[in-house]
Amino acid sequence: MNRVTAQSYVRVDGQFQPIREADRHDGGCDYVPGAISLVVDGVELLGPELWDDVNWLWPFVVQALDECRQSGSGKRYFPDQPVAFTATTQWEGNVLLTVTTSDRSIHRSAVAPSDELYDVVARSGIEFFQELRRLCGPDPASEVEEAALRRWLGDDTHR
Repeated sequence: MNRVTAQSYVRVDGQFQPIREADRHDGGCDYVPGAISLVVDGVELLGPELWDDVNWLWPFVVQALDECRQSGSGKRYFPDQPVAFTATTQWEGNVLLTVTTSDRSIHRSAVAPSDELYDVVARSGIEFFQELRRLCGPDPASEVEEAALRRWLGDDTHR
């Protein structure tokens, strides 16, 4: 059984649809309304109620996790909300993920096995960037994050 799952959504006519099933989305390609669902052991850390510009949100999540891989801790705020996504290495092979709002009305956390977390996020993120290109064309701004995800899949060392 997978402990970690991730999926990307875009808004179509005000409803969230998996990006792989979408043939269009609400908004323009500079600001793609959508969400990431990130679930660890049944705890939905990220979900549709925390939607934002998903074309900006995915890179921020990748950046926070990449910093965690490199230094043991990473944090990013959502593009247009006071929501923080934090990843911290807790002990060998585990990462504490936390999502909080500045007013503490949302505080979610879960510990994920790092090997599964990085694998699932990398595969889901790469799929997102590919689908985004299908819907919107090339986005040079996300190439760095997509390259980081591809490195994770080729790197067996996880913090």
